[in-house]
Amino acid sequence: MTLFGKVSSQEEGTMEGVLVSARPEQGNIAVTVVSDSRGEYAFPSGRLGKGRYKLSIRAFGYELPQMSEVEIVDGRSLHNDLRLRRTPDVSSQMSSAEWLISAPGTEQQKNQLYRCESCHSLGTVLGAHHTVQEWQVVLNRMQRWLPPSTEWSPLATHALPPRKKTTETIEFAKYLASINAIEPNKWPFELHGFARPKGKETRVIVTEFELSRPESYPHDAIVGPDGRIWFNDFQQPYIGVLDPGSGKIREWKLPVLRPKDPAGFLTIKFDKDGKAWIPRFMQGCTVTRFDPVTEKFTSWTVDPKYNNATSRCAHVALGAPSGKIWFSDSENRRMFRLNPTDGHIEAFNSFPQYHGRTGVVTDFHNSNQHRTYGIAVDSTGNGYFADIAGGNIGRIDANTGAVTLYPTPTPNSGPRRMFMDSQDQLWFGENYASKLGMFDTHTRRIQEWTPSVPWAGCYPAVRDKQGDVWTAGMSTDLVYRLNPSTGEFMQYLLPTLGANIRKVDADSSASVPAIWVAEVHRGKIAKVEPQE
Repeated sequence: MTLFGKVSSQEEGTMEGVLVSARPEQGNIAVTVVSDSRGEYAFPSGRLGKGRYKLSIRAFGYELPQMSEVEIVDGRSLHNDLRLRRTPDVSSQMSSAEWLISAPGTEQQKNQLYRCESCHSLGTVLGAHHTVQEWQVVLNRMQRWLPPSTEWSPLATHALPPRKKTTETIEFAKYLASINAIEPNKWPFELHGFARPKGKETRVIVTEFELSRPESYPHDAIVGPDGRIWFNDFQQPYIGVLDPGSGKIREWKLPVLRPKDPAGFLTIKFDKDGKAWIPRFMQGCTVTRFDPVTEKFTSWTVDPKYNNATSRCAHVALGAPSGKIWFSDSENRRMFRLNPTDGHIEAFNSFPQYHGRTGVVTDFHNSNQHRTYGIAVDSTGNGYFADIAGGNIGRIDANTGAVTLYPTPTPNSGPRRMFMDSQDQLWFGENYASKLGMFDTHTRRIQEWTPSVPWAGCYPAVRDKQGDVWTAGMSTDLVYRLNPSTGEFMQYLLPTLGANIRKVDADSSASVPAIWVAEVHRGKIAKVEPQE
């Protein structure tokens, strides 16, 4: 081991489940380990190079009393105990899910509050001190922010007119005014945090890579065919690649198609030929292919009659035996199928029996509406989509184009990102229900599993080579690992607060699979390595 020691406090003595992070003075890579049942932490040999490191911890209710730095010398092990103290301000350590379990309110009120997490931590909301009237002004402004927005970089829409005050908005404003801060660091309710990791959940190493470009918002981070980690930016027209060995990063900028609209992306995926596919999201219904060898972009755009001002083509599905590419327009509720050989694009209405409004859906959490989100394809080429608004899994027959909807067992579940495994089992996060779902494409039945943490907000899903299924969410900074055979969940805590996770990917090159995570709101990419 390179660096080791014991973590303790006056209140608890030795402390299990404390995350200890080491970040070099020079460099963009930080490594984190977790203290065990004896309070001991240890960085394995080879994880920390020679140089000075700043140490930090994550443990709800505790802090280091002063800055802690160590010097690592080649060939030597360094012993460094950490004595923690109670923090006077736990609000600065709370995830959005911890705010939700602490604040009073009905399920409906908290569901509304939960949606604010898309753009910023709920600590931003509850740390404010507004009257009911002031909250109405704030809510009207926030409702015009587009999904890539953050509190540091808001993006307003020009496609929607200003919204009028509604009874729902007024009632929500009253709720927020009743639970926001009475004065700085004082709330009308007690603040609670989740328990620290224990047992097997402490046996993990997390490596975080900080991206170099200012205001980077990596939405997805995936393992490329070359073993490097590829990512896309949520706000800006960039894709990039990270070398995990050196931490070096390279980026490419895509051409802007609609100067007035946000130019970032939701998805990046690789085909069997090693080429990356990027749907252009708010740049319209265009899908772009990137060749890492030639560094050239090739794009295909749907027929102009489908490519309107509200088009949001954000997701792509690869792997059909025909070589055709599925992609979707979330707001206009269509799926498309591209033949890259001749450029022909077929259009499918995702909800042919639905005659409600088209364009931007303002209330996602409403089973009377429909809206496509994540998509997938099975081994025979059939297309699938998540109906985030209606709580359904949709299937489009590859031969006939017929659409069938399968409701999730939990109503209003909010299915989001999807992953088709090698057995044609479709895994997905149920973001509103905080569950993990699986649609068996053979039996057409859906199963659900629920993590033990409230407001888990399961968003993506991926299955590793050992058969475990991984998910995460925007609200907890936890990565969840399900054993489908036993139904047992494990969870691993990230060291960075407010990561806002929307995608996980499995790297099966090692004997124990590692999971890669994009920390959208923190401009980082993390590697989670269970040690068993």
